[in-house]
Amino acid sequence: MSIDITWGRGDGAASVSTVAELDATLDTISRAHTEHLPYCVTLIAPGRGEFPVMLDICIGHPERSFVYHVAADGSSAWGYQPDLEPGPPFTFDYAGSPTDAWPERTRVTDATARQAARQFLTSGGQRPPALTWETVE
Repeated sequence: MSIDITWGRGDGAASVSTVAELDATLDTISRAHTEHLPYCVTLIAPGRGEFPVMLDICIGHPERSFVYHVAADGSSAWGYQPDLEPGPPFTFDYAGSPTDAWPERTRVTDATARQAARQFLTSGGQRPPALTWETVE
């Protein structure tokens, strides 16, 4: 399966079909933007329903990330690591707009966010089991 990846406001887009390609793309985004705000990166699985199946992760913060999933039925959830306290406040680039991260949503390390991205790719867009999920009502 192939997924699309987008970040910034027209800064970039890629399509990947292997974990190696995904890792390389995330590494490139992280390295290319070290002097800028961390980026919200969106991974989009092929359409199977009314809503795009997607996973948002933050790339480029030295300590924390966030993970947000939208399923084909439109349900969404925030991922978190139960053993982590809320993270430090920080600002990230969301489609070209500086956006403040909610500390309670940044209970994810960069390594775990990347693991979730790999699981999203290899599962065809399913909610990654690397995290515990809080459903958005």
